[in-house]
This record gives sequence, C-alpha cells and structure tokens, in this order.
Amino acid sequence: MKNLLLTIAATLGMTAITMAQSVPNYVPANGLVGWWPFTGNANDESGNGNHAVANAALLTSDRAGNANTAYSFNGSNAYLHGNASTFPSGDRTIALWFYTTNINVGTAGMQVFGYGGGLCGRSWLMQIDNSTPFTSFFTDNSYEVSIGCNNWLTAIPFGVNGSPANPNNNWHHWVITNGTGGIDYYFDGNYAGGITTPTGNTLVAGKMFFMGSCPDSTGLVAYQDAYLNNWNGKLDDIGVWNRQLTQQEITALYNAGTVGLTDLHQPISFSVYPNPAQNIINLKVNQEYLGLPVKLFDNYGKLVLTKIIDQTNFSLDLINLANGIYLLRMEDNKGSNFKFVKQ
Repeated sequence: MKNLLLTIAATLGMTAITMAQSVPNYVPANGLVGWWPFTGNANDESGNGNHAVANAALLTSDRAGNANTAYSFNGSNAYLHGNASTFPSGDRTIALWFYTTNINVGTAGMQVFGYGGGLCGRSWLMQIDNSTPFTSFFTDNSYEVSIGCNNWLTAIPFGVNGSPANPNNNWHHWVITNGTGGIDYYFDGNYAGGITTPTGNTLVAGKMFFMGSCPDSTGLVAYQDAYLNNWNGKLDDIGVWNRQLTQQEITALYNAGTVGLTDLHQPISFSVYPNPAQNIINLKVNQEYLGLPVKLFDNYGKLVLTKIIDQTNFSLDLINLANGIYLLRMEDNKGSNFKFVKQ
C-alpha cells in the first residue's frame, strides 16, 4: 500500500520520491514486466521503463484516501497509454485495483485494460459489462476477456464464485492469469473460475498498452464504440507479469493492498498443498475455521466433496476423483476459494 511506503521513507529519512521508485516486497519480482503504483505519476516502477503517458486522466486519491496516488478516468477521452513491445504474448498475469460508480449507467460497458493487436484475435482486452450482440458469451453484467474483433475468450457473470455481484461503490482487486492450464479469474484475493483454453498469440511488437481503455484492431489507437466506453472511475496498482502468479501470490498481493503496516506479516488464514496434487491434498487452517465446512467443486461447478473442519491440519482424499481442475471453497465469511489441479 503506497501510504506505507511513504511512512517507511519518512522513518528512514529518505524522500518519498526515492521510495516510490522501488517495488514493494509483496509484489512478486519473478517475471515482473511492469508495476504502476501511480505515486504522483504514471511511471513503471519495475525498472523496465514501461512508463505510461496520461491522456486527460487525472491523479486522484487511492483506496486509503491518499492524495495523488491513483488515476481517475472520465469515461470518454481519458486513458493512460505506452509501448507494449515488451509485454507478454503468451503466459501472463494482469493485476489491478478498480473503483467505479458507473456500471449499468447507460447502455454501454466499460474498458479497463488492454494491449497489442494488429490482426483480429491478436489483442488482450479486459472489459466489464459489454453488451455487444456479436458474441455467444453472456457478457452483459459480466467480467470478460476478448482478443479483438468480437472474439471473446471468456466471461464470468457478476456474482459467480465470489466475484463482485455489484462492482459499484467499492474498490475491487481483479487478477487474470493466462497459461498452459487456461485463463483464470481472481477477485479480491480469491479464485472465481475460468476456462481451460489459454491464448498465446498476442501481437505486441510496436504496439501500445492502454489503461482505462483498450486498443483498436491496429493495436495503436484507443477504441470506443456503441457497446464499450472508456473507464469511468479510478484505477490503481496495476501489475503485469510474463507468467501465471500462484494463488498464494495473488492472495498476498491483495492482502498487502488492504491491510495496515502492522498487519503485513500476519499469516494467511489457510494454506493448501501440494498443487498440483495426486491422491491427497493437505490443508492447514487457523482455529477460526474449526467447525466450518470446506467444499470441493469440479470444473463444471458440481459439488463432489464436503468436510467439516475438525482440526487445523487435515487432508482430503482425492483418489476417487478424475484428473482435472477443482475449486476448493472455504465456507468462511470471506467466501475464500482456491484452485488446484489433480493429476
């Protein structure tokens, strides 16, 4: 969280500018392509030089109320943009915080983040509530990924598997990973589903990235149409990696963005291992989970196993389950989900 960096900087007698140019230790360094915390500017602080330029987007307060530490977008001509030549074309993770009060205001959806293009099906576009009629996906009232020219990869309707049922009026953390296991969605630290088919052909050489908008089919120009507007709200702490982050990394990234300094070293309340698993998967939980159910769903959403937690260290027997992707749900007040693979 950026105010924590400023506090640490003051304590050590360092300037805020010096600290702002470093990446927090909760941000995974392995595979990091760009990190934009928006601490007074749109610079990439990963050291890779993928700086963004603001087009009508304005600095604003972040989710903790700190001034000039997030960007505000007006839904029409505001966006950030930069050179996407070093962005990932295959395996990737995109993480960002978003805030809006404008979902379902008017008939158009909104664009959040995108890059690449030049040919149909060679872009990476993240959008919300796209009402276009040119797709078989249920994209109205959904979070979606498109690859351009009305080619949709996947969409998750609002409220599915703990995704925000109403995105308005609260900050939310949205992460999408793409790799050999498919495309996966995470919201506010928890797994929310996905598909088993990845994409691997995003065209990035000489193309642009856009925050608060998405590129047109050329990969060079910000695009809007009757079904999609530019982002109307705030964005913050955007990260791009050239690999799939793990569930633990994503949960830690979310938690570090929401807690205070004294909470940064508190342990995650449960852990699941190994992943991938074979005949057994192990769980370790805090005392608060005793007496609660843990449920296991297959990739089609079918409940295949339920267990009441009666000890802090226990295992689930997977021997009678087919190989594939499963969703483990902790029935706590957070609706915590965890994705794992049985081999």
